[in-house]
Amino acid sequence: MATALYPGAFKPPHRGHFEVVKSLLNGTHGGKIYDKDTADKVASASLAGKSDKVDNINKVVVFIGGKERNGISPEISKAIWNIYKKYLGDVELYYEVPNPMQNASAYAKKRPNEKFYAVTGIRGEEDLVDLRRITSFKNRDNVEGLVIASPGGVRATNLRKAILSGNLDQVTDFFPKELKREEILTIVKMLKDSIIAEMMNEKIENLFNDWLVEDYNSSTPTHIKAAVPSQERAKLGILYNRMRNQIGSDGVDIKFNHDHIRVSISDAKSKPGFDFTPFMGSLLEYMLDEGMNIRPLPEVKIKRDIAESQDFFGRTAYYDPNQNEVILYVEGRHPKDVMRSFTHEMIHHIQNLEGRLGKIQTSDTTSSDDLLEIEKEAYLKGNITFRNWEDKIKNGYEK
Repeated sequence: MATALYPGAFKPPHRGHFEVVKSLLNGTHGGKIYDKDTADKVASASLAGKSDKVDNINKVVVFIGGKERNGISPEISKAIWNIYKKYLGDVELYYEVPNPMQNASAYAKKRPNEKFYAVTGIRGEEDLVDLRRITSFKNRDNVEGLVIASPGGVRATNLRKAILSGNLDQVTDFFPKELKREEILTIVKMLKDSIIAEMMNEKIENLFNDWLVEDYNSSTPTHIKAAVPSQERAKLGILYNRMRNQIGSDGVDIKFNHDHIRVSISDAKSKPGFDFTPFMGSLLEYMLDEGMNIRPLPEVKIKRDIAESQDFFGRTAYYDPNQNEVILYVEGRHPKDVMRSFTHEMIHHIQNLEGRLGKIQTSDTTSSDDLLEIEKEAYLKGNITFRNWEDKIKNGYEK
């Protein structure tokens, strides 16, 4: 048996990526083994439909590029892969290292007694350059290259255009047929804002380039001034109308504010959410009245992260002792649940002020007795503190 290593950007993961993993696990991939010296010859044979007999693959490890591309973060890619995993089998996901090839090579190095195939998917001759990735494994005797051909496969550029079209039936073709319509809609919602931002930037850049060329040819230079002359304001008005016509209004706000044009993405995330401030203030005041050592207070940051909210094992909150920060993830959560997380992290803040977090070097409670005791205390004291504060507030309202 062997494990397949599948590194890539995956911005975003689409049907082609899904089918590669599916075929690896069910043995229908038709791959050919290659190394750096045989890459081009083997790839041509693979595109012609030829294949090699390889060991059965019982697990696929997907290494997601750790950098943002086309406005799509590795967290969004991971969230999409987590949806795919339900239909695939034994799949692991990694995205901690920016370079997925280095991540995959390090994974194989740590397991010298296991056999691996480093997988590269190609759609045509234009993808042959990707086969150079095998050099990342040149010192790994337990890794062989495996090229998988899928002529005419899905391209991310076409997927982004389909999502912007707003036609869900057209978009469906770019995702695995196993997915439910609701799951495709969830993925589209995750991707749409980032894709709009990317396309909007391209369109705005082209518009400004055209506008500046016209402005230069008219021999009327444009300068930034405190007061905008009427002639320049008129040009801004023309540019504003062009932007509205070319970019459109779907998901985008374009405003003409006398001396400048403001463009922003408009969506639910940009609208004011639940205001936790008065409740946090009341809870902190209660903790001080109870003699709890919470000063100096930590900085509290609210995050509305769709990718984390879609991941069953995603973060809900954490305390950063180095930055003295409490980070709360609020997307899709009841405000009371968020406040419980806040109270829990405040107990960690107290533990940090008392110098008890310094020797914790892991986030796995099963591997550290010290961490286990720290978390027991945070869960117990955090929940009891929240409940007592809640009861006090309720009783106060009743009076």
